[in-house]
Amino acid sequence: MNSLSLYLHIPFCRHRCAYCDFNTYTSLADLQLDYAAALAAEVRQVAGAERHPVHTLFFGGGTPSLMMPGELEVILTAVHTHFTISETAEITMEANPGTVDLAYLTAVHNLGINRISFGVQSAIPGELALLEREHDFAAAVTAVQLARQAGITNLNVDLIYGMPGQTLASWAESVQAVLSLQPTHLSLYCLTIEPGTPIKRWLENGRIPPPDPDLAADQYALAGEQLAAHGYDHYEISNWAMPGYACEHNLTYWRNGEYLGLGAGAHGHAAGIRYEVVKQPRVYIRRLQQAEAPGYPLSTAVAAHHTLTRPEQMTDTLITQLRLLDEGLEMAAFEQKFGQSLLDVYGRPVEQLIEWELLSLADGRLRLTSKGWFLSNQVFYRFL
Repeated sequence: MNSLSLYLHIPFCRHRCAYCDFNTYTSLADLQLDYAAALAAEVRQVAGAERHPVHTLFFGGGTPSLMMPGELEVILTAVHTHFTISETAEITMEANPGTVDLAYLTAVHNLGINRISFGVQSAIPGELALLEREHDFAAAVTAVQLARQAGITNLNVDLIYGMPGQTLASWAESVQAVLSLQPTHLSLYCLTIEPGTPIKRWLENGRIPPPDPDLAADQYALAGEQLAAHGYDHYEISNWAMPGYACEHNLTYWRNGEYLGLGAGAHGHAAGIRYEVVKQPRVYIRRLQQAEAPGYPLSTAVAAHHTLTRPEQMTDTLITQLRLLDEGLEMAAFEQKFGQSLLDVYGRPVEQLIEWELLSLADGRLRLTSKGWFLSNQVFYRFL
């Protein structure tokens, strides 16, 4: 039986940030206990009779650090009851600086959480204000120190580049400020301006200038140089890690492995099925009070599901694995899995992308070139 990853979505936030397009809610804190019970029920439903092995858990959001330790314990008890959790499992929780103190971090560490991902986003006050983040950089420094004090030493920090008004110098300042915290992992994301967000409205009414894609590319390149100089391995398009600290949970996604998405609005991929769970927390809780579950990997809260075709599985494998910069896609493993050579299926686009120096084929592996890192979406589009 293949080892799974579990993603657990916590949809609660104190405040919705200006750029946020995630399934989050700011006025439903009174639902947290019922929501924890519903998540525990969903764990029971999808697990069925088999205790599938699990090697990573990831509490994402929203702001998972708004959940009380007792509420997290309800969920984790269900996971341990119905799945076989590896002794070395990576158990991550996303947290916002300013939502945690030493007592809280010690309590969640005692529950088994051994990795925290802090949404820092910037060290510059004006940039944090633009994003409508509720914390300042001093709160991020404190949060990292407290996590280590509580015994959690595997720490990721998120930063955002490509923001309107952000300069190369202000970005370099944020990267250097975060490097001084010595996290084991860094995720650097280019700001995506999504429809329906405040930042999209500000752009449309001229309150902020449009982002500059050339500047964003320069910011990405600069960060890559700074992180390499500090010993970080650039192992995925947007992710850097100290040796041995790559995010095991996200590697499941990038290797197109199987994971269960649990919680309102979560997505999952297991047993050849892709599915999504209903988004609205109240509807989610109500659905999980139904007794009859459809069976692994689906729960009564699933809104839609789709059995993947062979061509979809091939494309998913190719696109996800190309995100891994050193690892790339192993040609022999692809052929063994699908009974067809990658070049038989995708020969023409691969040939073209190699010619354009966006892909390289060496040691039996297909990889993005450093030029391809900057144009990865265009590369992936060629295979859709």
